[in-house]
Amino acid sequence: MAAPSASGAVLRDLLRAGLPLSDYASVDPVLLDLRGVVARAAWPDDPASRLRALDSLLRWQLARFSHHRLAVPARMLFGAAPETSGLTLTERREKAAASADYEVHHFRKRVEPEICERLADLLNADSEDLRSRAIPPALGQARRPLRLPADVFAWEAAEHEQALSSLWSGVYALRAALLAAAVASGTGGPDSTQATDAARTALWRLAQTLRAAAAYVTAYGPSVLGADPPTEPEELALLAGWYPAVSDDLAAALAAGAAQSEQPELFWAAVQTSPAATAADAWCTELAASAAPAEQGVS
Repeated sequence: MAAPSASGAVLRDLLRAGLPLSDYASVDPVLLDLRGVVARAAWPDDPASRLRALDSLLRWQLARFSHHRLAVPARMLFGAAPETSGLTLTERREKAAASADYEVHHFRKRVEPEICERLADLLNADSEDLRSRAIPPALGQARRPLRLPADVFAWEAAEHEQALSSLWSGVYALRAALLAAAVASGTGGPDSTQATDAARTALWRLAQTLRAAAAYVTAYGPSVLGADPPTEPEELALLAGWYPAVSDDLAAALAAGAAQSEQPELFWAAVQTSPAATAADAWCTELAASAAPAEQGVS
């Protein structure tokens, strides 16, 4: 069965109400079934939770809508811009057309379809990037101390959640490190000391995540329990964001370094004295270079 994909037509159907989305019955099910929506829903089986996830995803994609001519009109058209939030479609359309210096009729016939198609492409690319629908353990505000019943099954469930939480904490820490590397490369340049240090920290975080994944496999097997589709624990690291490929030699050095020390400086020292030192340097250089902002052309 093919994965659901968004289209410009179904996104145009959202324009009448605009954002925020408030009625899941009026939203085409294909949008609520997008992998990127399901993965972000706190409760994937709840349509209302998926609707909130879709609203958040649309706002995020509109915020990163980088087309030089259509970015501002797109946010105005969907009501994601403060100046058009809560307005009718006619009012939003007029303001969006004016911001792009288009006549309203031409904007509705020609520009709106282009905006919706580009937004659909972003949603579909996001779903393609999400190789797993595994979600972290749900969190909620605790009202009393955590006490487990004297039940072996409760203890086993708690131990599994502990292992899963450790794994996900590594994924989020790696995500933060990759973002820090992007910021360092963008502000100081890929050859700066800040970018180098940030890339090394990201490699350390990756090593910690892979170590947690290996521990999970040892305890619970090759797939994350409850993940749909079946997902290897090591694959969860990919959800943190793109990073350079890791060779077998480098993976072995990361495992050894992570086992020797949980401190980034000592970890890096261990890797630098391993046979994979050159590969580790190349990994950090590639990450710093890829995180540097690219020049955007004008189409």
